[in-house]
Amino acid sequence: MKVVVLSDKKPGHFNQVLGVVQNMAECQVEWLEIQYRHKWRDNLLRGFMSVGGGINLPTSIIHSLLRRSLDAASYTALTKIQETDIILSAGSSVAAINLLLGKILHAKTVTCGRPSPIGTRYFDLAILPMLSWKRAENRQNVCKTIGVPNPISVGTLNNVRASIEHSLELKDCPRIGILLGGTDRHETITIEDAMQLFEICNLVANQLNAEILLTTSRRTPSDVAAYLKSRCETVDWCPLFVEPDTPSEFDDPYQSILSICDLLIVSADSFSMVCEAASSGRKVIILSLSQINQRQPKRYRVYQYMVENSIIIMCNLEDLAQQITTTFSQTFDNTHLQDTQKAVNAIRQLL
Repeated sequence: MKVVVLSDKKPGHFNQVLGVVQNMAECQVEWLEIQYRHKWRDNLLRGFMSVGGGINLPTSIIHSLLRRSLDAASYTALTKIQETDIILSAGSSVAAINLLLGKILHAKTVTCGRPSPIGTRYFDLAILPMLSWKRAENRQNVCKTIGVPNPISVGTLNNVRASIEHSLELKDCPRIGILLGGTDRHETITIEDAMQLFEICNLVANQLNAEILLTTSRRTPSDVAAYLKSRCETVDWCPLFVEPDTPSEFDDPYQSILSICDLLIVSADSFSMVCEAASSGRKVIILSLSQINQRQPKRYRVYQYMVENSIIIMCNLEDLAQQITTTFSQTFDNTHLQDTQKAVNAIRQLL
């Protein structure tokens, strides 16, 4: 089986398709990075495919559309593909290319998520998280997942845990990983949040004799990241502080944190990081931070479902210290997301 993956180079989209192909050992994978000549050409092609995606276009017209939309390197790479079984993508900017290439190669088209404005109706398979279920209630080409596919698996994390613990010379103690996102139109993390979070970490680390590992993301405000880094460098309970795109002794420092921690705390703004943590088999606390407006985003409905099904725990900063202590004192089996395997099974069934 051959799979062509179209990438827009956005980490969240990349991780979705990576999680899928990593779990399909039988497939040969070819990655193509897609770049448009200009943003308006991307928007124009999306608009055209949202109404014309079901039209049986001549190959010459498809090549003309692709050639006029993409930069020379992307178009040349596409023309070199002679055959494939599946075209896989995540994200709106590569959805139109997925459908057009599928017409040329007579291949099955698969999208992770609901690309705007094209939607899901023209794809052979759409892997949709709970966030998008309402928009495709009666469609037969939909695989419904709770969260989004991702590269995190319980087995992989457990297999590398001992070697990472040895590399970092970690002591035998409770270990907490904190995964911080950034800002969107609903919520953010402020410098005041960061100060309160550090004080909570300092309190909990000393009370539980615990180690706390922390990572920020590309969306974390620079003043927050700088403050936390400066404070964490002064304490012995933080053996690892990871910033994105910085050198590390580990191939994947983010997954390293997930591997060696017993409890993960994830800021609620990042749905993809929540899904990754909830796939890890670790105990997970979703942390609500400063609200930009009073209207809760749709992702909170999914979080509530996860809470009701013992996948995650929700809390705010004021209750975090007590929730950490309670979580460590309780012995219960939490369930974890298995969205990636569900997506893989759906693709296999498609063929």
